[in-house]
Amino acid sequence: MRLAGDASLFDALDRHARRRAEGHALLSVLVGEQERALEVWTEWVHRRRLRVAATESEDAREMVSAWATVLARGRDLTADAEAFVSRCQPAGSQHELNFRRKTAHERRVLLNGLTPPPPPALPTWELCRRLLEGPVPSPPGVLPNAVRETIARGPVAALQMLLALVPTTDVPALRFRAGRDAFLGLRTVTSLCAAAPSLTAACVLSPESFAEHLRRGNSRVPAMMMEGRLDIEEPPSPFTRIGAGRLTATRLRQEGIPESIISLLTELEQDLTSPQGEKGRDRARSRPERVLFEILQYHRSTRGLFVQNESLEVEDGERPWQVDLLCRELRLAVEIDGYYHFRDEEAFRRDRRKDVDLQRAGYLVYRVLADDVLRRLEEILTNLDKLIAARRQELAGQETPHGHR
Repeated sequence: MRLAGDASLFDALDRHARRRAEGHALLSVLVGEQERALEVWTEWVHRRRLRVAATESEDAREMVSAWATVLARGRDLTADAEAFVSRCQPAGSQHELNFRRKTAHERRVLLNGLTPPPPPALPTWELCRRLLEGPVPSPPGVLPNAVRETIARGPVAALQMLLALVPTTDVPALRFRAGRDAFLGLRTVTSLCAAAPSLTAACVLSPESFAEHLRRGNSRVPAMMMEGRLDIEEPPSPFTRIGAGRLTATRLRQEGIPESIISLLTELEQDLTSPQGEKGRDRARSRPERVLFEILQYHRSTRGLFVQNESLEVEDGERPWQVDLLCRELRLAVEIDGYYHFRDEEAFRRDRRKDVDLQRAGYLVYRVLADDVLRRLEEILTNLDKLIAARRQELAGQETPHGHR
């Protein structure tokens, strides 16, 4: 479905939401330039007041765990269990369901005296029992161990139980950070959608990646991708730093990124758009590095891999090089280039010498623009995921053909 204008795109996403409410499994697939598609998704999520669980994992347990963690962050799941148990009791029941300030034994006795629901709701009932019978109920905002254990035993069933437990108006959306080679992850997320039709799920793909996934053969994945496809056209005007910074901050907040990191991003935007010219930009020299480092530390797949502003000795080199973000384990170097990298010829030559020395030492150098930490953060993270996966395969003796995982 090719749509022009954000209003039409929002209407299409609203239609997807209505179909899910009617019990129709649907994965929203936004096809287009990544940051532009994320702009549309972020604004729609903001309008619907949804929280978002973003994950790059292709494993069903990790995918559901990420979603459940965001769910628990905004809920008291123990209170939800109490409410569910109460709703299951026959009309006119005389039971006073007060689980607070009771011991685990007293809660168990109380539950044993209640009437279980009909079979379709029994799995959720059993989850409620585990939530309420625990020795110490989990505090609000924390994913209870009972839920973690349920996900470990069966992530699809756990997802269904949690969706039955919590009001549909307060469940987060799931965004799978899909790449060209993430067919397994797309198969996982489509399976989750099929098992839990009310789940709001989406992914962003480039037209090339979308076409690549469709060529993988006949299955439920291409069929669901075609049904949920929304083609995102380029915006009529250039994407400004100010708009990009606001949208990136909004998306990170929706996905539960700590406010301390979002504050750094806001400060970076202020520095890069400062009317004080070079003075403001000079203050920003290290800010993009810190923002990207903190985000990499937050994400599970990159946590602990990189060191910021690391000195690296190179054989036959004139001096050690200072690398913005360095991963010695995988021999990856990330360099963040601001305006000062291009303002004179000698600075440019120095960076090229640095690249050559790092490459001679076996390091893969990935350079990004400081502005892109604001404007194209998702693209940076996606590219790093690909580079990390490729490096790990190389170290395992499984060299990646043609740069594909």
